[in-house]
Amino acid sequence: MASITPLESLQVETRFVLAGRIAGIMDSRHMSNKELAARMGKNPSEISRWLSGTHNFTIDTLSEIAIALEVPVATFFSPAQPRVVRDVRLTVRSGNIPADSISFSPVTNIR
Repeated sequence: MASITPLESLQVETRFVLAGRIAGIMDSRHMSNKELAARMGKNPSEISRWLSGTHNFTIDTLSEIAIALEVPVATFFSPAQPRVVRDVRLTVRSGNIPADSISFSPVTNIR
């Protein structure tokens, strides 16, 4: 297997990052490939190919996707912001603990 150049490595990584960012936005909006395809006048199979991470996106395609997702194109290139979905405090004790004494309570002071 021939080794890939630094340029090829960056190109592959960028494709996967872009696909991941697009998929992440779709997930956050509970949007399916079919729905994005309908918004763009595309076939859902084309959206699947894009999200596979192997598609070489053009700026025109990214612009179309941005309009369909209602986000700026720059969103695809900005670092993803970490989100705390839920902060949980768990206490573990050793030994035999009766099942009726086990409790779980979410922490309410989410930062």
